[in-house]
Amino acid sequence: MRVLFCILSLFITLNLLSLEINVTYPRNPFNLQLIVMKNKGLLEKEFAKDGIKIKFHDITHGLKQAQAVAAGKVDICGSINTTSIIVAAVQNIKLHIIRAVCNPTDTLALMTNNPNVKSVKDLKGKTVATPSGAYLQQMLIEALAKSNMTLEDVNYIPMSLADTYNAMLDKKVDAVLLTTVEMLNAKKRGARVLTTAKGLIHPKLVVAVSESFAQKHPGWIKRYIKVQSQAEEFINNHKHEALQLAAKDLDIDYKDAEWLYNNTKFIDTLSKGDKNRIEAEINFLLSLEK
Repeated sequence: MRVLFCILSLFITLNLLSLEINVTYPRNPFNLQLIVMKNKGLLEKEFAKDGIKIKFHDITHGLKQAQAVAAGKVDICGSINTTSIIVAAVQNIKLHIIRAVCNPTDTLALMTNNPNVKSVKDLKGKTVATPSGAYLQQMLIEALAKSNMTLEDVNYIPMSLADTYNAMLDKKVDAVLLTTVEMLNAKKRGARVLTTAKGLIHPKLVVAVSESFAQKHPGWIKRYIKVQSQAEEFINNHKHEALQLAAKDLDIDYKDAEWLYNNTKFIDTLSKGDKNRIEAEINFLLSLEK
């Protein structure tokens, strides 16, 4: 009986040791709450008493985050845009929004380093690259529409976010959509902003979890939200230290981190307007299928 008890105790111990929460750690747009949570070890401290480990995954692309959830590799998307959540739902990947992160309207930009392109109107017949089927493509479409153009008026090339920056610098394309750090680095290398997302689209970054995780671990979700609130409080009370962490994490100057902070609208809930705009995103994605 004593042997059986020891075996059972060992089994329980091993199962506790194997508990793990997998969280994505996207580096774009500017996710200051998540940077603080990771670099201050806030999630680890919260869950350590229960023997639960935290593992971060360096995945930025929204749909790839969702696909990692579907593959069982990720439990929590630390910051994902709502457009990707909609696209994922079409692929039968159901994600539950548990918290809002930011509205990065001013840190998304259509940029060029072509001296002959002075405005969006000058892109007619030029080559433009963005990721396809996401809010960046939607921003390009809206920017062109404002100048009485469509995608058919430019040579549009779908390209991963990671490749667009180099494509513009190598002069393989005339304009690209860039976010946060790449946007700042491109400016330093002579690129110019044709337009930001302001007045065109209203991007929404949120925290989302898999459907099964939401059903199995509602208590863990509450604790994650509590930790994110702690990170937000830390930022409010120790902004300089938080921005130092961000500058080091993203390998940028402190002034750049400060600019990103001042130009990123951080939120913790979606407003009624945000929710209404999600319907507009659905309509946009449906229009791409026609």
